[in-house]
Amino acid sequence: MCGIHGLWHLDGRPADLAQLRAAATAMRHRGPDDEGYLLADTRARRLVTCGGSDTDQRLALPEMEAFSGERFDLAFAHRRLSILDLSPAGHQPMASADGDLWIAYNGEVYNYLELRDELRAAGHVFSTGTDTEVLLAAYRAWGADCLSRFNGMWAFALWDAANDTLFCARDRFGIKPFYYYWDGTTFVFASEPKALLEHPAVPKRPNTGVIYDYVSLKQEDHTDETFFEGIVKLPPGHLLELNRGGLQMRKWWSPAVNLGLGEPDEHRSREVQDRFLELLTDAVRIRLRSDVALGTCLSGGIDSSTIVCLANRLILQEGAVDPALVGDRQKTFSARCRNSRADEGQYMRLVTEVTGAAAHEVYPGSDVALWEELEKLTWHQDEPFGSTSIFAQWNVMRLAAQNGVTVLLDGQGADEVLAGYHRYYGAHLAQLWRECGAAAARQAARQSGASSDRSAALLLGWGLRDCFRGTARPRVRKVVNRFGSRPLPWVSREFARQHRERGPQLRDSLTSATLASALYTDLTRLCLPALLRYEDRNSMAFSREARVPFLDYRLVEYVFSLPACSRLGDGWTKWLLREATAEIVPDDIRWRKRKIAFATPESDWLREGEGFLRDLLSGEPRSSQFVDIGRLRNTKPLASQPGLWRWVNLEVWLRTFFG
Repeated sequence: MCGIHGLWHLDGRPADLAQLRAAATAMRHRGPDDEGYLLADTRARRLVTCGGSDTDQRLALPEMEAFSGERFDLAFAHRRLSILDLSPAGHQPMASADGDLWIAYNGEVYNYLELRDELRAAGHVFSTGTDTEVLLAAYRAWGADCLSRFNGMWAFALWDAANDTLFCARDRFGIKPFYYYWDGTTFVFASEPKALLEHPAVPKRPNTGVIYDYVSLKQEDHTDETFFEGIVKLPPGHLLELNRGGLQMRKWWSPAVNLGLGEPDEHRSREVQDRFLELLTDAVRIRLRSDVALGTCLSGGIDSSTIVCLANRLILQEGAVDPALVGDRQKTFSARCRNSRADEGQYMRLVTEVTGAAAHEVYPGSDVALWEELEKLTWHQDEPFGSTSIFAQWNVMRLAAQNGVTVLLDGQGADEVLAGYHRYYGAHLAQLWRECGAAAARQAARQSGASSDRSAALLLGWGLRDCFRGTARPRVRKVVNRFGSRPLPWVSREFARQHRERGPQLRDSLTSATLASALYTDLTRLCLPALLRYEDRNSMAFSREARVPFLDYRLVEYVFSLPACSRLGDGWTKWLLREATAEIVPDDIRWRKRKIAFATPESDWLREGEGFLRDLLSGEPRSSQFVDIGRLRNTKPLASQPGLWRWVNLEVWLRTFFG
């Protein structure tokens, strides 16, 4: 897990080496173990490498300044967090054996051992124990098709000197970030926007349209745009090729999606459950591959509990991990809350008791106050975030760092793959209503109400709403999509007027007619991208690597090949996961009706932080062009304003990145 940065001036302008160093330094937290650079004059085909601990083979970093007058039009910078092969042999940027390919890579290809054996059989020779060297050999052997063979998370840039081409790619789900700026002559990329801001060509302005989506539509990370004007994301499952002819981008992965409701007797069989559990177990198994200490995140819900229980079996029964990297017991890391309404300690204890894992817990807001760390947290997140639950995750990652655990397995992605949110009842009931009639929808609503503590009438209302969204005439659908899309009351009316068309356009483009399409939308646009950004930044802030077995592409493709009845069964969300883990996860967790996740007492914290918030309102707040500051100043208590956190985080973000 690392930080990558690079640029290519296609007009031949030389790279600013001071800027290159500054960008790499801004991401030092992503890779504190090593620092490396590649400098290239692409027209003269001259390459220079700098950095690393074995300076007898590479220029020491201070000597890099001696080249500041040369015309290096292409450059890579790399910050390394050592996970596999901790020796200097893992230094990056790394070259292929013939020196024609150079890579700056962030991520892990978990099936690198299997790929290495296959490539060795084809004649490739390896000199390191890294997955980076395997990735280079795979590209040499299969070109862009190598991506479909990788099982993992990655974002990388590869310079193909022989073909004068920059090849960049991102994993299927966008677990690892890749941001870039392109103006037709200058291409700059990085793992984090803050590194891109070091380049003089990149605008230093907020993106007002994305800010509107955040404060009015309650959306972030739902588009390739970012909160920074001119900085965009390489979409998940996409690759990008840049040469002197221009930039081309294409999608290289998309799962086949079964849109049907299905027959329960066929798609809830023991055979289906066994296949699902087999895939999930292997996903955990290969994500335990590491040369540094491992642990697990535990929230008390079925997703993280399943990961902890499966990891425990693999560690203790199969010896999947070197005992020196785990200790005598698996280590779990959790966020607790002294407010009993939001605390899940009793469920965490069930898991640690059944596994014998060593529990490590932190109490965000009590052990460390949010307001003391908000600016630092916002800087690491790069962009505003939707709730204070991100602060809970931040504390969990710090706790792992304090206990010397570098790699963490987490349950992220299960909700979007297996239909874990109660809101999915709406899409499911709407599909039942259309395809099987009102009676079938009413019966399903009663079952769902009993298993979720939601009223059947409310669930039917969700179904009716989604029915209109999915199939009604455009005029009716537009009315339904507008309902509930009004900006928060403290949003400036003029600002809302300028961007009012973004709401209907977004909602209409994301309309889902089936449960499977709703899940796919959340997986690729509405929900998971933001959660993955939060986890990437929080883990990397403390130089930790987070791994997510539920996003093993084999598992996702299998679940999306199944119809809706495998996910929602007898009114229960995540039916397949609940049934498949019957002999692994305690029943009190498998059949919980409500899951709190990394919840925080946000309203309490806002009330306690009244003084901090009033200070933000003093003078001329940076958010004045977006917000009715007068309304906020006249509100007492300030915490009573709906959605106040979004203003707080926006204001802190603007101050952090724009002075």
